[in-house]
Amino acid sequence: MTGFIYRKIIKPILFKYPADDVHNFFLKTGNYFGSIKFVKNLFGKIFIYENSILNQKVLGINFKNPVGLAAGFDYDADLIDILPVIGFGFHTIGTVTNLPYAGNPKPMLGRLPKSKSLLVNKGFKSEGIKLVLKKIGKRREGSIPLGISIGSTNKPYKKIEDMADDVFISFGDAIKSDYFDYFELNISCPNLINIENLKEKFDDPIGFSILLNKLSYLNFNKPLFIKMHAEKSIIETFALLEVAKDYKWVSGVIMSNLVKNRDNIFLDKEEVGLAGKGNFSGKPTEQLSNNLITEVYKKYKDRYIIIGCGGIFEARDVYEKIKRGATLVQMITGMVYEGPSIVGKINKDLANLLKKDGYKNMTEAIGFYNK
Repeated sequence: MTGFIYRKIIKPILFKYPADDVHNFFLKTGNYFGSIKFVKNLFGKIFIYENSILNQKVLGINFKNPVGLAAGFDYDADLIDILPVIGFGFHTIGTVTNLPYAGNPKPMLGRLPKSKSLLVNKGFKSEGIKLVLKKIGKRREGSIPLGISIGSTNKPYKKIEDMADDVFISFGDAIKSDYFDYFELNISCPNLINIENLKEKFDDPIGFSILLNKLSYLNFNKPLFIKMHAEKSIIETFALLEVAKDYKWVSGVIMSNLVKNRDNIFLDKEEVGLAGKGNFSGKPTEQLSNNLITEVYKKYKDRYIIIGCGGIFEARDVYEKIKRGATLVQMITGMVYEGPSIVGKINKDLANLLKKDGYKNMTEAIGFYNK
């Protein structure tokens, strides 16, 4: 019922307003609701679905379900008190940067409903690591696994070593805080200005080595995941994973980020023609994400935990990623179009799919296509 109300009544009203304004409204509203115990209890009863078939212990972390909120929605940790009662199994804030960045010129967000996609052009909008950590404070009762995605401050750099230093500072602060269950390193945001004058980049093997060498001086006491490109070839992706595999503190990869190609067959041509500057989430990313999950699992299943990200709107989308090799998944766009109740519905339907196929726990289904 709540999903129907959102899709038929609330969403048509919200979609009359600029996406940037609606997003900011939800961040402020969610932050406020997260401070009210009655509201949290009510939301928990409405939205949360729990079933032991979905429980996993991954890299020492307990996940009640595999569906997480991806980085890119809760930039500055405004929703850490409300998201546990929406039904997510885990939650990544950010991407957070060392220095504050107000974001690229507006509009930073747009909607492509025919394509089941969002246009994104934030460029690592962030209040900066120090302010974000102050907002988080100590862990909350009833919280879900919390992670932080970190990237380089969106500003020009004279050399890649300076950009690596910037990321190093942020991770150092995040590790010292001891607020997080896992970390994410975002090397794949396509909306940045800070790489324009650099010969090496974090998403090529040489630049990636420079970054990981720098970060190796830190004591990563929690799992680290690398957020990968959607549109890199398998060979290019493998080249990066070969660099990372010798760094034991790199635990896994996230497949994957936004797409840039406006000729993507899953983008509606009319919508793309009207779209402004930026790149695309949702269904246009799904096939690329799934293909990468399959190939990475085949080659590196004993080395990397895979988080599948891109194009999740229903349980079958999650199940497909799991059977290809993903242990966990992340979403944003599906929630924007279907409403917050979609998280619990996905978990309930996923549990039913697993039971129907005879599984006692979802871990048994991971990589089914490659077994």
